Amino acid sequence: MEATVFTWIVAIAGLVLIGLLGALQFVAVIRPRAEWTIANVYGGSPEATDPTAYFAFNQGSAWADSFFWAPLQIAGSIGMLLGHRWGFLLALVASVPFWYTAIFFYIWDRDLGFRENTFTYWVIIWGMWPLFGVAEGVYTFARLLE
Repeated sequence: MEATVFTWIVAIAGLVLIGLLGALQFVAVIRPRAEWTIANVYGGSPEATDPTAYFAFNQGSAWADSFFWAPLQIAGSIGMLLGHRWGFLLALVASVPFWYTAIFFYIWDRDLGFRENTFTYWVIIWGMWPLFGVAEGVYTFARLLE
């Protein structure tokens, strides 16, 4: 398969997004209860809800993102750039958590009062993830049908 300009855009965007997420989540794996992790990775406060549930939910995401999703997206992006069909397939699979987890966080943030009615929240903190996931999924699926 040919790596087109759109392939490069999708693959690099995937690497940038998952690189950011993977790095932050890896910090959460290493320092799960640090003040910096709570403020910059998890958001909110464990005191706003049940601290056990707060840390369990966020730690589950940290481990899954660091050791499952990030490697999957990285492999998919590299495979796409190399023009391999398996790369497009892995990127298609890796696109699902981008929008799937956004649904959980939409409800989580709403019910725990973390959601902010700001441009930064709706576009940067929440919105870019499902938007990219849907775009990557549609693009890779279409390319696999060729």
